[in-house]
Amino acid sequence: MNALSSHLTRLFGAICLFVSAMSASAQDVKKLEAAAQASLGGPGSASAQQEQDRLRRLEESRWPGLDRALDPIEQSLGRFRENTGLALSFDYQALYQRSSHDLTGQDESASGQLRMIGTWELANRGGANPGSFVFILENRHRLGQPIAPSALAGQIGYQGATGVTFGDTDTTLSVAYWQQGFGNGRGGYVVGRIDPGDYSDILGYVNPRTTFSNFSIMFSPVLPIPDPGFGLVAGGYLTDQIYALGVVSDANGSLTDIEWFPGGSEFYKYAEIGWTPERSKRFLTNVHLGIFHTDARQDAGVPETYGLTLAANHTFENDLMVFGRLGWSNGGGALAEKAVNAGLLWRPGAYDDLFGLAVTVADLTTPGLPNQTTVEAFYRLDLADNLALTADVQYLNNPGSNPNDPLVFGLRLRVNL
Repeated sequence: MNALSSHLTRLFGAICLFVSAMSASAQDVKKLEAAAQASLGGPGSASAQQEQDRLRRLEESRWPGLDRALDPIEQSLGRFRENTGLALSFDYQALYQRSSHDLTGQDESASGQLRMIGTWELANRGGANPGSFVFILENRHRLGQPIAPSALAGQIGYQGATGVTFGDTDTTLSVAYWQQGFGNGRGGYVVGRIDPGDYSDILGYVNPRTTFSNFSIMFSPVLPIPDPGFGLVAGGYLTDQIYALGVVSDANGSLTDIEWFPGGSEFYKYAEIGWTPERSKRFLTNVHLGIFHTDARQDAGVPETYGLTLAANHTFENDLMVFGRLGWSNGGGALAEKAVNAGLLWRPGAYDDLFGLAVTVADLTTPGLPNQTTVEAFYRLDLADNLALTADVQYLNNPGSNPNDPLVFGLRLRVNL
């Protein structure tokens, strides 16, 4: 594993030297800067996603006619926000995935996800320390296939998930929490029904609806992140560059069942201390150390899990982001005991197009299984301010119980208002 990690480091170093000679627009950097200040969470959290989508509508696209046709709706939503303090947005994502090898005869999957996202600024509106009620109401459903992408891994013997968030859980209130700033924007807290994945080991590329699809690429597979549940997040800047963040959430969280700690006092805990050159750069350039602990889940039969991650990313002026992670766990309830991943995002300068490439090597928790390697590459084509199409391919080497090394081909459509 050490030799492979060394090869990966040299490979990505060579790629970075090549791509750093290219040029691209700085508009996308500005979107991540704004998103980093809109939320304690990562780029895929509710408020951060809304801010990125809002700024995207101010740019040019390949389909200006569609942009103009949707302007009246966007302007109405903008006036509604100004009058009430409630920012409402809507998006729809559809993902199709097909594997080159399977174990069960089911090699295709597809699902859609319709969401209404709300951020209602109710306290200190327009001030330095606003308080907002944030929620996401969504429907996840299959599209013409017997399974959703969230279930494809089980059909091909892969340890993990090839399509994060793309399931068939019907209509759910995935998050509903109070978000409060303090210290003139230097800190904040979130309390209520949260998604702990929005606050755990976040780097600026982590968004399963706009970048990569595989869980082990977006996160370290040593992290046992539970589904949404009741919890608390608090964080802030200790200096202008050093920040700290902590998460406590229900270890038995469920996307479909909104219950108050159904398994009792069993918690997922994550704490992070990190460095960024300035607050607005948290998603763009970041180095952090995270530690985590999950109580044993008695009813689920999952043992106590603990470990740590070390992660970093850096964004160059030409919109090239490189990132990497190291992770370790005691192997309790996590997918892997050790993992290393590295990758890059590159904006070629054509509208809001985006290219991504990443590799993860994981020492799996299940005894007897070899190291599993996941490679994912995607290209996101910007069609309009509100419309993007992403082509994706994943290469899965040593996927647990499959003697073959499948290729998983994906196509994702996203529409947002």
